[in-house]
Amino acid sequence: MTDLESLSNRLAEIEKRQRRTRLALAIGCLAITAGGLMAQAPRNYDLPLTHGLQPEAAVEAQVRANQFILVDGSGKDRASLVADRAGSVFLVLFDTKGKTRADLSVGNYGPSLTFYDPSGQARTVLGSTMMVSSHVTENGVVERTPASSLVLFDRTGKLLWRAP
Repeated sequence: MTDLESLSNRLAEIEKRQRRTRLALAIGCLAITAGGLMAQAPRNYDLPLTHGLQPEAAVEAQVRANQFILVDGSGKDRASLVADRAGSVFLVLFDTKGKTRADLSVGNYGPSLTFYDPSGQARTVLGSTMMVSSHVTENGVVERTPASSLVLFDRTGKLLWRAP
């Protein structure tokens, strides 16, 4: 065997080892990546985002209070659920600027749903309102209107339409 053949054999052996090393390194990287991916906990997208609470936190069967305030991530009030001493209940929804945009209430005059424009002016009222009252027909008969109505206002608060 000549020096050239010997050198050629040694080079072939080194190349074979290098291929084995690269293959082992590639398999090792794949195994580490697969292990890392399998270790990831699946996220439950059905649960609302909580601020530091675990999804497995205890759930109360009943919560009793006179008032609930819902705040956003920056601590601003976004909704309020309140019961007053007169027996009325109010659900008020606020926009990002803190202005009332919707109000669902049940009071002495019955239920009502009110929508407000960005300036705070009532634009739509569905349900009982103080505007619905008794009236006298052309025949002089006192007629009572139903306790519910649909009322629409313009931006200045002027009555646009109502039924009945």
